[in-house]
Amino acid sequence: MARRKELKNIAQGIVSSFVSRNNDYDGYWELAKLYDLSKNNSGAEISIDLLGSTIYPYLESFEPLVYIWQSKFLKMLESRSIPAKWVNSAIIHAKFDVEYREQLHKWGMSGEPCTCECAIITDNGSKYSVSAGTKCMPFSRAWFQRSTRRKNF
Repeated sequence: MARRKELKNIAQGIVSSFVSRNNDYDGYWELAKLYDLSKNNSGAEISIDLLGSTIYPYLESFEPLVYIWQSKFLKMLESRSIPAKWVNSAIIHAKFDVEYREQLHKWGMSGEPCTCECAIITDNGSKYSVSAGTKCMPFSRAWFQRSTRRKNF
C-alpha cells in the first residue's frame, strides 16, 4: 500500500534528474536554458508547477518542458500507486546566482552555483522538500553541443 512519505523519494528523483547534465531540452542542457530565462527576467527564480502546468516567468517556448516534467511526475505517482488526489502542490524551484555552499555546489562544471528544489505538499498538509545543486552557466550554442537525444518540439 502506498504511503505519503514516499513522496519524499519522488521529490528526490525529480530534483536529481532536474540538475543532471543529461537533462536536455531541445537538445541542450535544460538548466542553461532556464538560466537564460531567469537572467532575461531580472534574475527571477524559475518555478514549474507540476499540477497547474505552468512556468514562471512564462515564456511560450517552455510550455513543452512543463508538460514533460508534469508527465514524469504523474508517472512516478502511478508507479508507486500514489493517488494524485494526495498531492495539493508539486513545484520545482530553480534559483541561480545563489551563494556557494560546498555541500550542494561542489559538483558540476564551471559556472555559477544554482540550487533546485522540489517541494510537494500533501492533502493532509505534510511537506516533502528536497534540494540539489550544481554549477551552471548561461546557454550558448558555442559552448554547449546539441545532444543526439534531441526531440523535436
